[in-house]
Amino acid sequence: MTVTLTPVSGYAVLLLAVIAAVVPARTVPAQLESAPDDPVETLARARAAVERAPAEFGPALAVAGALTTLGRTHDALAAFARSRSLLPDDPGVGETPAIVDAASAYLAPALLLRDLDRAGEAIRLLEEAVARRIGDAEVYEQLALLRLADGLADDALAAVDAARAKRLTSPGLELARGLALARDPERRGEALDYLQGALRSGVGDPVVVHLEAADLLVAEARYPEALEHLGAAAELAPGEPEVAYRLGRTLATAGDREGAEAALQRYRSLQEARERAAEVESTASAEATSALSEAQRLAAAGDLEAAFERLAGLPGSRDDSRAADVHSLRAKVLFSMGRTGEAAASVAAARRLEPDRVEHHYLEGMFLHTGGRAQDAATALERAVALDPDLGEAHALLGMIAAEAGRYGEAAERMGRALELGLEGNAPLRFNYARVLEALGRSEEAKVQMEAFERLRSAGSRR
Repeated sequence: MTVTLTPVSGYAVLLLAVIAAVVPARTVPAQLESAPDDPVETLARARAAVERAPAEFGPALAVAGALTTLGRTHDALAAFARSRSLLPDDPGVGETPAIVDAASAYLAPALLLRDLDRAGEAIRLLEEAVARRIGDAEVYEQLALLRLADGLADDALAAVDAARAKRLTSPGLELARGLALARDPERRGEALDYLQGALRSGVGDPVVVHLEAADLLVAEARYPEALEHLGAAAELAPGEPEVAYRLGRTLATAGDREGAEAALQRYRSLQEARERAAEVESTASAEATSALSEAQRLAAAGDLEAAFERLAGLPGSRDDSRAADVHSLRAKVLFSMGRTGEAAASVAAARRLEPDRVEHHYLEGMFLHTGGRAQDAATALERAVALDPDLGEAHALLGMIAAEAGRYGEAAERMGRALELGLEGNAPLRFNYARVLEALGRSEEAKVQMEAFERLRSAGSRR
């Protein structure tokens, strides 16, 4: 947990952490919670379900959830919008699977918008859910918390009261009520009761709730109780500078100068250590970026051995932000050197680090196909198509694999799709498509494709 330093109560900053912690783990549709480990396969199945039933809400929601899992936020937001357009007018109230899924179509994108610092849009989206009478406690809970983070304490309480009126309850709603009441100096005692209840029920980030409770107690000059909360926060987050700062400030206010100085010294030490670590990380990242750029330049100049040697010194572990780029470039260099098997293994490592990046899946398919592993190549290419259904190159290569296996009908469909997706100027594709059409007995269509191939080949030879 990172809490931004602030010399005042830090309410708004801390509230954002509370919001993140209050939300249960379900930020994707409920039907995907037990999905298998490979999110790309999940997306492929979801897309196939949408093709079978394009007007049904469930498959559309599954696509949005899979995109969320893959981290493709903007695509996910569009998919959630599509799923909401398929919802019935009145999903109802309660905890039935249908209502929970209807709520997910609003909750998950609201959380995505919040993480993009688009809180206003997130609030409006949840207000739309309320207007559509989607009776799920989490909708009201998140609406209250987001309004609080936007400084709208009265509106937050209104959301909690609306949930109560519908007989919707949750520990998160109680925490939201406590946080909202904490803004009213005359209701601090009531707010404290709700925060204590949150700590007992395990709702929210306990460090944040302890800090907020301590602020309320300090405002009431109840320093021993405040220090108990701050001590609990320090035990839970011993390396968090903000906790040490709050402890030092409260000890000073309570008259314990020696304890305050010790706590503030710890705060300074923790802050300096964090800054040094950030500086070291920044330097290492800059060096890795420079080395990667040099390797790219060497590869582009055709000095493959030098590029490969430069890449050998770069980190490829999951902890490094450029690891996937290192593996990907190494794969391209190896492929250009004719080391196809090693290239496929290297790009597979990149794909495991960045499963949402289409290029990794496509390159893996291409390298595997070149290495004679047609079935494995097709699997990789299908993953690429799941991520980007309009990737013409993947369709073209899948068509080639189908043709090599004698599945000419499938090959024709794939190659035709590739042409529709912008590869009409690809001469080899035109030639291969013509051969496939000829094998299917579609001679007139084959002739059209062969003529297009000859035109492209002739134009190429004149350049």
